Amino acid sequence: MNILMLTPYPPVLDMHGGGVRMYHNIRILSRRHHVRVISFILTEDERELLEPVRNICESVTAIRKSPDFGRHWLSLQPFLYREFNSPEMERAIDDAFRSQHIDVIQCEYLHMARFRRPGTFSILTAHEAMSKNSRDAISADSGPIVRAGLFYNWMQMLRYEVLETRRFDRVVTMTAEDAAYLRSYSRNLNVRSIPIGVDLERFSPLPERIDEPLEVLFVGNYRHTPNIEAALFLILNVAPHFPRIRFSFPGSYAPPAVSAGPNVFFPGFVSEIQSVYRRPNTIVMAPLFSGTGQRVKLLEAFAMGCPVVTTPIGARGFPVRHGIDVLLANSADEFVAALSELSISPERRKQIGENGRRMVTGTFGWDRIAEELLGIVEEAAVSN
Repeated sequence: MNILMLTPYPPVLDMHGGGVRMYHNIRILSRRHHVRVISFILTEDERELLEPVRNICESVTAIRKSPDFGRHWLSLQPFLYREFNSPEMERAIDDAFRSQHIDVIQCEYLHMARFRRPGTFSILTAHEAMSKNSRDAISADSGPIVRAGLFYNWMQMLRYEVLETRRFDRVVTMTAEDAAYLRSYSRNLNVRSIPIGVDLERFSPLPERIDEPLEVLFVGNYRHTPNIEAALFLILNVAPHFPRIRFSFPGSYAPPAVSAGPNVFFPGFVSEIQSVYRRPNTIVMAPLFSGTGQRVKLLEAFAMGCPVVTTPIGARGFPVRHGIDVLLANSADEFVAALSELSISPERRKQIGENGRRMVTGTFGWDRIAEELLGIVEEAAVSN
């Protein structure tokens, strides 16, 4: 079949979790089908990042994104609708349909849902439940004016997400929780959860190095608000209690506001991210208190055999057991206690890391997930 995939960001490895999912989705679908990709890019550097994707599919077309940052008072559409408004993208999609029959159009993220074409079997990959994120952003600590604005944003997003998801033949979420949330608003929605996978060969535990200094690690793209919040949480609430432990925050776009602290380091983008997971003395801490979907950073940490400390929100989508595969924490005191426990016991760090690796090996390898991804697409042939 001929598949047209539309992506709001470059579908590449080592940039962000969504890129990992999109890259492997393209790779897997291309085993049996003809896949063409049209992707938004923000800079010319991102155009170059698409080169590896050309090796795994039929073609890749890059479209420069030109967000509309103007004020649109009382608009029914959320900002993401204007952010990804693009006549050039519309023309590129129309050209793709004119040049070849398209059996399936697959839109990655709610951001691309507007580009669906009626009459063609359509799949929406909902990487996050966007309206739930908007709802959770409403805080009782905010003033009434701020809360009113956040409530309006939630109503915009909820209306848009519900209406758009109902237009698709299939909707795929990363977690069962997100699937249940979307179904609660659309009882007849054909939605199912297929988790993100991990390359178990690439992300395989490094040889143990007992002589390595103890280090706390948080990996993230700092354009993503939950990652900034997590970094600040660790810097302000945990790092001061452990002045002899290095806290490292590799990842792109770290803002200056989060780079303070004598034992805090921001090494920037790391091309071979596997190298930062040095067992058993790398402790991955992810104080994630907002956001939906599944966290690729934790999937990779589990696969590398490092002990993980995160919140129940961070652990969504993983069949983890507190104290066995992971340590779960909800407050600053609980994160400090967890790090205290792990810092004094190499054996405990090793045990939790090994259990985490076994958990992802049995459930999240791409070879196992591939058949589910292919099955969704191939339902098009049955329905046509």
